[in-house]
Amino acid sequence: MRHWLMLGGVLLIFGTLWWAFRPVASPKKTPASGEALLLELQSPYCLGCVAMKPAVDRLERELRGRLVVRRVDIQSVEGSKLADQYGVEVTPSFIFFDKAGVEQWRSAGQLDALRVRTSLTEPAK
Repeated sequence: MRHWLMLGGVLLIFGTLWWAFRPVASPKKTPASGEALLLELQSPYCLGCVAMKPAVDRLERELRGRLVVRRVDIQSVEGSKLADQYGVEVTPSFIFFDKAGVEQWRSAGQLDALRVRTSLTEPAK
C-alpha cells in the first residue's frame, strides 16, 4: 500500500509540473506598427516545445514593445491551417516576420535568440 501511495504522489508531482510548465497557445495578437512577429507553432504534448518555453518566455519579456510572440497549438483548427499554409511538419517551429509582415526566416526544433535579436536590429534584406 505504501508503494502505491508513493507512486501516486510522484505522478501527482509530475502532473502538476507538466500543467505549470506546458506551452499554451497565446491569444491572437496583431503586432503594432514597429513590432516584428515571432510565430511559434507548438503542441502542449511536445517535449521540445516544453523545453523551449522558458527561453521563448524570456525573449518575449526582454523584447516587449519590439517583438510580438504568437504561440499557436497545431492541434487547434487555426494551428492546423497555419501549419498547412506554411508547410510546418515539426514542432516547435518558429517563423520570424519583420515589421512589414514579410517572412524573414524559420527554424524548427530550436530557437536561436541571438538570431531574433539580430533580425530586429538589422534591416530586412
